[in-house]
Amino acid sequence: MKAVLFVSDEFKDEALTLAETAGYEILDIYKLPKKPNSFFYIQEDRLAKIAESNNIDTIIIFDLLRPRHFINLNRKIPEKKVIDKLLLLLEIFALHAGSKEAKLQIELARLRYELPIIKDMYKKSKITEQQGPLGAGVYGVESTLRLYHRKISRISKELEHLKESREIQVQKTKNEGLPSIAIAGYTNAGKTSIFNALTGLSQKVDNSMFTTTSPKRYSIKVDSKKILLVDTVGFIRGIPPQIIEAFFVTLSEIKYASGILMVVDISLPDLTLIDMIKSSFNIIREIGVSGKPIIMVANKVDKVHDNTDVLRKLDIISKLSNELYFPIIDVISTSATKLYNIDVLRERTLKLLS
Repeated sequence: MKAVLFVSDEFKDEALTLAETAGYEILDIYKLPKKPNSFFYIQEDRLAKIAESNNIDTIIIFDLLRPRHFINLNRKIPEKKVIDKLLLLLEIFALHAGSKEAKLQIELARLRYELPIIKDMYKKSKITEQQGPLGAGVYGVESTLRLYHRKISRISKELEHLKESREIQVQKTKNEGLPSIAIAGYTNAGKTSIFNALTGLSQKVDNSMFTTTSPKRYSIKVDSKKILLVDTVGFIRGIPPQIIEAFFVTLSEIKYASGILMVVDISLPDLTLIDMIKSSFNIIREIGVSGKPIIMVANKVDKVHDNTDVLRKLDIISKLSNELYFPIIDVISTSATKLYNIDVLRERTLKLLS
């Protein structure tokens, strides 16, 4: 599908990668207004130009829209699809969802996000008596509201059951003496590549974001000690709280692990690298992680050609990580694709369990 993208300069590259991962061909990129239009969020002159274009199928606004923005945009350009940051992320998650829980989590996040839009339509339809999405006037919107509430209740109960089953499974693993190490970090930092390098498996790896939406588990032996490695869903900067809540079952793998390998992409520019590290620690705090030992894995070192630059970046990672979290056990530079320092990383994982 052909789309236009509205995004701030800070998130331009990230938003473009996400849009392309979701299967959109971006025809134009526009800067988000510093002061959003209260009616349409984006500039009306841009909107008028887009409305006239026959080539554009979708408008992607890389921010979180309010219900009124969706309603007003859909009324203004009903023939074009409008999605914001959260809906774009959910489309990508849906492309990679394999397990039942991942599909349920995606559906729950979508329903919870769309519910306020339906409620806003309900208020307006009561005043204007305009047609609702499922039938005539107020009654159509009321039917939709009841349907959304029933679905949310049903899925929440199913996910709660899955969460309880997961906790029983985790407790059973602990009772059997099998410690687990969660591989966490920003999406596209190379978590699955590290998982493959440590386990010898060949799980799907590519440059698109969110190829992991359900945890992957595999046990390895380090000095005759058996350890369960868990590859988890990736983080993003400014991840919407609705996604954190909906994906709690998946992210909770990090909370229940004995230790964490926090993977960062050392080849990123300094400011972006710092932002990614801050974001990663913010998210693990939000899901209730504290005091769990962490090894910082500075991956993709093969893409940094100056050794002095590598040492400088490792110093940044070490100082910032220790400022933000305790305990940081180690900082190790790796290249999962070249298998550089993978044996060292495998051995150091034992330090997480001591």
